[in-house]
Amino acid sequence: MPSPFRQITPRHFETEVEQFQWNRRVWRIDMHHTWFPAHRDYDGAPCIERMAKHHVEQRHFDDIAQHASIAPDGMIWTGRDWNLDPASVGFGMSKGVFMIEAIGNFDTGCDRLEGAQLHSVTAVIEIVQRHFQLPIQALLFPREVPQTAKTCPGSSVDKAHIMRLAAGRRRRAVPVNSGHSAMVA
Repeated sequence: MPSPFRQITPRHFETEVEQFQWNRRVWRIDMHHTWFPAHRDYDGAPCIERMAKHHVEQRHFDDIAQHASIAPDGMIWTGRDWNLDPASVGFGMSKGVFMIEAIGNFDTGCDRLEGAQLHSVTAVIEIVQRHFQLPIQALLFPREVPQTAKTCPGSSVDKAHIMRLAAGRRRRAVPVNSGHSAMVA
């Protein structure tokens, strides 16, 4: 997972989650938005590397904050080592969390979380939750934490809608002989 960061599809993400050598238990997904960069600022790998540099040099994190960044085109970028806790909401609340960051500013009137990006966001949430046998409700929007002034993952993003999409994806998952799950087309 450490840089160089890799770009993968939701299908490859699912395979990597199943094959990864986890040494920690994940009990919740935290969903953020970048705010900046917004959609118009996204330019692929350079954008991810600028985020990581900002997190390390300005925020003094030991790596990029998030485990996965979801781009406007729906591609998933690997981030922080999945066996390390993220730099998510703070207040001692990041232990056991898998953190995702949707690239864009999803506050009302700005970018829209839709299409391929929305599909990948809900895929990542559902894949990690299913792997750890978590309920769909094991999802935190940082704006729900009283001590934070953040709007993450954006004031236009409806948590109930995200959970409905993840639940629908889970209903389409069918077990396969290997003990893993595969999605029905």
